[in-house]
Amino acid sequence: MPPTDPYSHDQAHHAETANRDDLTEWSLFSLATLFDSLPEAVVVADRERRVRYVNTAAVTLFGYSLQDLQGRKTEILYADPTDFLNLGKERYNPQADPVFSAYRVLYRSSDGATFLGQTSAGGLPSASGEIQGYLALVRPARSAEQSVDTLQRLHSITADTERDHGARLAAILELGARHFGLELAILSSIQDDVYRVEHCHDPAGGVSPGNTFDLGGTYCVHALEAGGPVGFHHAGESEIRTHPCYRDFGLEAYIGSPIQVNGKLYGTVNFSSVRACEPFSRDDLVFMQLLADTVGYEIHQNAMRDQLSLLARTDELTGLANRRATMESLRWQMAYSLRSGVPLAVLSLDLDYFKSINDTWGHAGGDQVLLGFARLLRAVTREVDLCGRLGGEEFIVVLPDTDAGGGTVVGDRLRRRLAETPMSVLGSESVTVTVSAGLTELQPGDTLESMLNRVDRALYQAKQSGRDRLCVSEA
Repeated sequence: MPPTDPYSHDQAHHAETANRDDLTEWSLFSLATLFDSLPEAVVVADRERRVRYVNTAAVTLFGYSLQDLQGRKTEILYADPTDFLNLGKERYNPQADPVFSAYRVLYRSSDGATFLGQTSAGGLPSASGEIQGYLALVRPARSAEQSVDTLQRLHSITADTERDHGARLAAILELGARHFGLELAILSSIQDDVYRVEHCHDPAGGVSPGNTFDLGGTYCVHALEAGGPVGFHHAGESEIRTHPCYRDFGLEAYIGSPIQVNGKLYGTVNFSSVRACEPFSRDDLVFMQLLADTVGYEIHQNAMRDQLSLLARTDELTGLANRRATMESLRWQMAYSLRSGVPLAVLSLDLDYFKSINDTWGHAGGDQVLLGFARLLRAVTREVDLCGRLGGEEFIVVLPDTDAGGGTVVGDRLRRRLAETPMSVLGSESVTVTVSAGLTELQPGDTLESMLNRVDRALYQAKQSGRDRLCVSEA
């Protein structure tokens, strides 16, 4: 056996220990030195997302010193607390994949200014694989990155079928405010010289939907004069420093554009702040126009949806409510009346001998009679009453807050007016028409079916007993 060196084992052990200690000290020192040499902000947090370390670039970017941040949750760095919570569920938790990935999020610096940050972050696992903390590298997003991020968010808003019209507009306004870094966002309508706030995003609560202003007292008058997007980044040092809007509200920054709907001026969408901002770029004005076009299209689409909904609920010939709309309204009115104790009456109407009108004058003549009867129905009923056509010559009138006595008055008035009003059929020719009517009043325990059955029996009684009369059902 070769001779054993009595010092070799101890020397190796001491050397290994010394190297490990040197390596630890060198690593800590070198990592801090390395992080401070990076242009990106570095934020290191523990498992509870409390800040443990920030580099020099982070101090510059966020405006907080390491002493300001150490031990505080990273929530302080987010502009929107919802983003802090959502990212905690998605990636900053012990169950999340520790692999580094990139995303963009809106941050807030110590002076309150917000900025979109391009972030690359992931977990810091121990040797056993357990998450010990998190590391994030952050830099301000470049203009192109910010525009792409906003466009992606804009698309997700307009494509979200779960949001209704108002929610989509609110989300678009909030997104625009976030993109430009301005607090106040307004969607206005303009009629003559009246500027009306239709929707707004105002964390300070100073502006509300329905507020009206003189158009000349708003910066939007400049957007209308330009016929497109305009921006002022520091009104107090610009040609509009004497404008009433600056004098009255002190708005330093503004960017806005007119909204066109179907080729006509609807109003404006605009973003503003009491704080001056960086000068608006050409890309900002292009994006402002895109937002205005998107809002205009959303308003147009909503009008089309309303029109289609109205058509689906309207009788094509007479313009009265169709059977579906009438039954929905009657069901709602019954539920309300049964809860509140307010009376409710229903008139069922059938034009007498209508087949003979069609046989004599054709369907065109019959249609003229139906149109004339519909006009008469509207004339003898109140705005709160619902007049519907169930089909053919059958009509129904829902009379809220009306008992059987009141319903009888309406039915008799209709019969008298109808007898006094000749109905045009073709050209200058006309005919006199009569109507049979059944009436019932809502009773405790009624269902839609029981109430309709009762009023139908009353109508049948009126027709069987000679027509041109009103019969009231017995309870």
